[in-house]
Amino acid sequence: MKKYIGLLMFVGALTFTSGCGGELSKVAADHSEIVISSLENKAEAKTASVEKPDVENLSNELINHIIQDTNEEGKVKQFQTIAEVEQDLQKITSKELASEIADVYFAEREGDLYLVPTELFPWVNTDESYELEKLNEYEYELTQSNESDLYGSYTINIHFLYENNHWIINDFEIK
Repeated sequence: MKKYIGLLMFVGALTFTSGCGGELSKVAADHSEIVISSLENKAEAKTASVEKPDVENLSNELINHIIQDTNEEGKVKQFQTIAEVEQDLQKITSKELASEIADVYFAEREGDLYLVPTELFPWVNTDESYELEKLNEYEYELTQSNESDLYGSYTINIHFLYENNHWIINDFEIK
């Protein structure tokens, strides 16, 4: 009788585990697919190279973000606050640079936003030659020497940074 009960328990356990085995096999197969997919995605990410920045477009876009449509008193039409201007600039610049630019070129008065009447800083002339140096996969620096009637001779260095899956102007220096 003990042998019969032992055999019955063995057959029952085998039946139980074979039923679970089908589920466990499916779970294991699903898990394996997820792991393989994850490894493939990581391998693709490591082998996908970042394209160099479109420095001419980014440079021109920065100026276009600074120059705003205004009414005859200089009131900005598109934005109401400096914070909105900063947020707009952060699409193409670092947070720090956006804040610096907004503080120089915009002012809030009596609940309205105004463009400060001043000259723009000397900027890159995309019609002239420039050097673009790759610092690493995620950073480039543009250097250009120019001359203008207003500023005389100057050299501009623009630092581009790949951040959050797109290129931004991290900072620039004019000498």
